[in-house]
Amino acid sequence: MKNKSLLVNILIFIACISSEARLPESWFFNHFNVGLEWGYTQCIARTWDYNIISEEGYRIYDEGREWMFRPNGSVLGQIGFLLNDDFVIALYSGFVGVGEDNRLMPVQLRLSWFPGPPDEDGGFFFFQGGPAFHLRQQETRPAWMFASGIGFRHRLNYDCNLDISLGLKYLNDHPLLPSPDGAGNVPAHNIRKNDAGYCALDLTLGFNF
Repeated sequence: MKNKSLLVNILIFIACISSEARLPESWFFNHFNVGLEWGYTQCIARTWDYNIISEEGYRIYDEGREWMFRPNGSVLGQIGFLLNDDFVIALYSGFVGVGEDNRLMPVQLRLSWFPGPPDEDGGFFFFQGGPAFHLRQQETRPAWMFASGIGFRHRLNYDCNLDISLGLKYLNDHPLLPSPDGAGNVPAHNIRKNDAGYCALDLTLGFNF
């Protein structure tokens, strides 16, 4: 009888320990998520403001703006955290194209606001920003990328959501400048200013797990 009582107590203890052990796991999966996002980026305009010194010593200024219609794409992965019933913050990184032959790897934080529960069908608003590192150019300074827009979340099942979003993206870049004196680029010590801005529309499709 004592053995049976001891066995029952042990089983109850193990059950309690197992139940408590599942709480952190449940909390983790209820607050963290991962996802993949594919996007179409349509560049619509660009600006530039350059100030350089030629090898012969004279200063060259060049600034302007123009319409620029150039399509690109993006592939991003993300890990997100549910702050509360309205806000989700996520870290995004991957590969993005903006402008002409300009490939970057962004590292961005995105804050999303869900007027309704984030795990149900409904709209949301987002803002994101962070540095973007060049993949093809030798430029060592990172660009800065920002985006803001709206989206709609459709719950596919208990573990997966489909997000469709439309946003306006802005990239502040510091591109390499072709030398006016011949082949190659303007050396860094001769550049006083080289700012370029790109404005683009983003249409993205993402899955969150």
